[in-house]
Amino acid sequence: MKAGWAAALALLVNVATAQPLPQTRDMIDALKPSANRSWRNLTVQQKVEPGASAPAESAALAPSAVPASAPPGPAPSLSLAIQFESNSSRVKPDSGPLLGNLVAAMQSPELKASRFVIEGHTDASGAAALNQRLSQERADEVRLYLVALGVHPSRLKAVGKGASEPVNPSDRAAAENRRVRVVTVE
Repeated sequence: MKAGWAAALALLVNVATAQPLPQTRDMIDALKPSANRSWRNLTVQQKVEPGASAPAESAALAPSAVPASAPPGPAPSLSLAIQFESNSSRVKPDSGPLLGNLVAAMQSPELKASRFVIEGHTDASGAAALNQRLSQERADEVRLYLVALGVHPSRLKAVGKGASEPVNPSDRAAAENRRVRVVTVE
């Protein structure tokens, strides 16, 4: 994928949503394996204006802040607020630019040899079995989307996590718990 195409998509989403879109370079840096990788994880979180209800999923970049002296942390990862139809695994067109940047990152020279786990996560609303199934279907759908845009299928594995690993454990029904996490497999 050409960088110009990804930049054009980023511009379109920024104009349409007035939300910052994680750039390909940020994604590469977040997913790139390294000896001291604890500072590389990025989270794309929901951005909610004061007094407004939380959107289904929207993107705002927030890098993790970990001191350089910290021991190596978890595998490099990136959490994305991919937009899906309600109670569905169907990816909304609004997420195209975000996924386009992810494909560009995965196809970059720094990540071309890496493999990734695509994790689907839900909030705790509804039955656990339904959340587990929905999270797996969403992870599968994102994987298929990435494959359709040129990422080799052998580099991607989809896993549904349901509501088992909330970002916000104090509010298990919070919107930020609904996400797709991309983890580099070393």
